[in-house]
Amino acid sequence: MINYNFPYFEEINSQELKEYYSVEVDFNDTKISIDLNFENDSIDQPSIETIKIFLENIKKFDKQNRSYIEDDLKEEDGETRDYINFYFDELEQVEISKIIDLDNTNTSKEILLLNELKLNRVGLYPDGKYNTTYYGVFDYSIDIDGEPCDQLLVVKTNEKGNLDQITWES
Repeated sequence: MINYNFPYFEEINSQELKEYYSVEVDFNDTKISIDLNFENDSIDQPSIETIKIFLENIKKFDKQNRSYIEDDLKEEDGETRDYINFYFDELEQVEISKIIDLDNTNTSKEILLLNELKLNRVGLYPDGKYNTTYYGVFDYSIDIDGEPCDQLLVVKTNEKGNLDQITWES
């Protein structure tokens, strides 16, 4: 099969790949971008199936990633803890109160802020473009004044959606 319709994407010729494909889609009442990044100019049928399955499972992986993020927050040296603390260190109380309910005493402020993470982008690197050792990248951020912050909590996974690492990038 040469031409293939991946979920979210228009027809792609698997034997004449471009380096980069990108789409914007509705996801959980917001827009996210999904991109495919290729090193090679062709892929085989098993790779096509792996990409298809990964794309079909983005919602499942998002839910799974949030569990990874919550677990990472519990770690003293976790990237998530540093990421969340950044907001408390850099933002004024008034700015934080626009994001979370500071009067909520039932849930920690860290968890309240963590719950505000929004998925902005999913990137796939099926053949190791840019010498990546991971397969999927999920970029999360917190909206400030209705716009995503440029500070990203990034979950990197293998082709099955299993955690490779969590990083904080900007």
